[in-house]
Amino acid sequence: MNDSLKQFVLRLLQGNQSAGSHALEHSLDSTWPWPAWLFWLLLCGGITFVVTTYIHERAAAGRIGKTVLATLRVMMLLVLAWMLLGWTWQQHRTDLPDLVVVIDDSGSMALADELEDASLRANLIARLKGLKLEELTRLNIAKTLLLESNEKLLKELQARYRLKVVRMSEPGRTLEGKETPLSKRIGSIDATKPASRLGDSLREVIEAQRGRPTAAIIMLTDGITTEGSSLQDAAAYARRKSIPLYFVGIGNERPPIDLQLADLLADEAVFLGDAINFAFRLSSRGYAGAVKVKLFREGESEPLAEQTLNVTGDEASQVVRLHTRPAEEGDFDYLVQVEPQPREMNTTNNKLTRRVAVREEKLRVLLAQSYPNYEFRYLKNVLERELNRPGQEGDERGFRSVLQEADVEFVETDKSAMGVFPVSREELFKYDVLILGDVNPALLTNSVLENIYEFVNVRGGGLIMMAGPKYLPLAYRDSPLALLFPASVDSFAVPNTDTIIKAGFRPRLTPVGQNSPALQLTDTPAETLKLWNETLPPLRWFARINDLRPGVRVLAEHPELRGLDSQPLPVITLQFHGAGKVIFHATEETYRWRFRAGDLYFARYWIQTIRYLSRSKLLGEADGVELTADRDDYQQGEAIRLRARFLDERAAPTEDDGVLCIVQHEAGQRRSVRLRRDALNRGLFEAVIDTLPPGRYRAWIAAPVFSGRPPSREFRVQSPPGELAEVQMKAADLRAAGKASDGQFYRVNEAGKLLSALPPGRHVRVESLPPEPLWNLPWLPIVFVGLLAGEWLLRKKFGLV
Repeated sequence: MNDSLKQFVLRLLQGNQSAGSHALEHSLDSTWPWPAWLFWLLLCGGITFVVTTYIHERAAAGRIGKTVLATLRVMMLLVLAWMLLGWTWQQHRTDLPDLVVVIDDSGSMALADELEDASLRANLIARLKGLKLEELTRLNIAKTLLLESNEKLLKELQARYRLKVVRMSEPGRTLEGKETPLSKRIGSIDATKPASRLGDSLREVIEAQRGRPTAAIIMLTDGITTEGSSLQDAAAYARRKSIPLYFVGIGNERPPIDLQLADLLADEAVFLGDAINFAFRLSSRGYAGAVKVKLFREGESEPLAEQTLNVTGDEASQVVRLHTRPAEEGDFDYLVQVEPQPREMNTTNNKLTRRVAVREEKLRVLLAQSYPNYEFRYLKNVLERELNRPGQEGDERGFRSVLQEADVEFVETDKSAMGVFPVSREELFKYDVLILGDVNPALLTNSVLENIYEFVNVRGGGLIMMAGPKYLPLAYRDSPLALLFPASVDSFAVPNTDTIIKAGFRPRLTPVGQNSPALQLTDTPAETLKLWNETLPPLRWFARINDLRPGVRVLAEHPELRGLDSQPLPVITLQFHGAGKVIFHATEETYRWRFRAGDLYFARYWIQTIRYLSRSKLLGEADGVELTADRDDYQQGEAIRLRARFLDERAAPTEDDGVLCIVQHEAGQRRSVRLRRDALNRGLFEAVIDTLPPGRYRAWIAAPVFSGRPPSREFRVQSPPGELAEVQMKAADLRAAGKASDGQFYRVNEAGKLLSALPPGRHVRVESLPPEPLWNLPWLPIVFVGLLAGEWLLRKKFGLV
């Protein structure tokens, strides 16, 4: 018989009724033996015939009378049709479909979120107090949803379904028991499990329901999965089994605020008055906006330097640099710190410390020049003032100069002047820095030139060479110093002495130069960059270098002109050669920086450059190598930064990739890693690794070879991520999993919609009660006869009989 008619009659009579774990299902059965269309054809035909007959009946009854008579006749037809259909009222006892509630009891559910919605927070706190729950943890919120209002939700679910409540950690074991009420078992759940296996737990629940009609699965969770299959995998499996998943997401969707500092780099020792540069990485999670980073000296409350930065909150790191100039000698602990935010939970990683030795050491510098140009004159005055102390005589002086074309009287009147360039190796090796201007090599013996070469390579001294129009570098083509130039002598091009140069240029700092302590001419990197680009008086004369040697660092370059390789022409370069460092100036006009500024920038540049080249003097008595990592523990996939620091940088390998490190897993697997030299620090080598599997590791230096035990470092790679590695509620994952399984996702403030959205499920019949025929009910013939008699009486009254 027609299904819509059956459903209509059932709704008129009665629907399903639950009785404990069972329900009563009602159905109508018809004995009409022919197709349904034939029934409707006969019924419609009969009604049409009755209506048509009364339309053409005599007018004595009037329109209203004929309508009443036609209605009575149609009602008789309907009673007859009911009897012809042979309706039978059938009742069946059915088993209620299952509904499983899964409660996430992983460690992240013990977190108490700092909810941004104040009204929601106040509402939840009030609801928790009604159940005598104090802390606003995610698990307590889940308990409140189930148990509040005298267990209203649980009772409504038990009335409609066979309810099963399980914990995520034990998906095959229900909480129901005869001795202890379900509400008490739910109230005793604690969130202590070290891992979240949401996908695996849902799959196990579905497997346990095999053969049972299951209306849906409800999960109260924060959506964090740290082990096993994902929620999407479980949702796809649930869809194949026709079991929708309904998720109630609990927790803050925004990640907790965490500002982190790492990888602090600073010199172990500096000269008194030098700038100490602290470089470190700042990363942020869950917070986007402005933050302040500050530099303190341990024990002091006032910051030595600070900087305001903008962070994006996407965990991307940025390099931050702060610097200070110590005014006293000693060993000091410096602290860099990022100010904690109000909602930041972990502030232990907001600061880093570093010990720096500040020393006042006597530097010995030798300046050599062939003729007294402006660069020589102004530089000589600065170095005499800065390096020579009153009362010092002869070799006690920190600064000495050699002017090859000077008169004999000049040496006698100038106490810092020397008549000839040091001839012996021992005499030359007493100096820390050698500055060669446009020196005539013809006035130097070959042994002296070899001594200068060994001064850099063996002694580890610092050498500054300045190009000039007469001799350096072109006159040094076949000398021992040719290897110390940043390029082959043949690749240099010096302007013709007769050429008048009118156009000037300001050297542009390269990224390496921006980080060089020697080129920091102001107190902040931004001001220094602006000074070089806009303020410093322009230079004019410079030598072109067309083909740099491998490993040469360009600190400053020409802003417009390019060489044969299409790269900007270098103006200031740095290279590590043997045990020492060499800085080359392609110009002899840094004295122009004195224009309208005096020695402010000119002197600062030269003193900082000399101290940078002499840094090994501070660590000259240090012995050994440090191998460090930026952290002790890493999550799998995180970058691991290994750093080898030679305390005496002169002992560092000459090659830029001369440090080989072996990284060994606790199970025995080994991996070789090449560490490359830092751009500005000769004794610092670094490498980054990001593909190590989980486990404990030991790293040690295999090359260069050490006579004793090589420097080593241990660290650990953890996987999977800890339960609290990411604690924000995964709303997107829960929503996607709900949609994929034909279910839904609700937040806590939307949980009231859950009950009305749940499907009724499939009822399985377990028993059929005796049928009750409806076609032969006693009142049917009475109604039929009553309708027939009424029609006959009315027809007689209207004179239609």
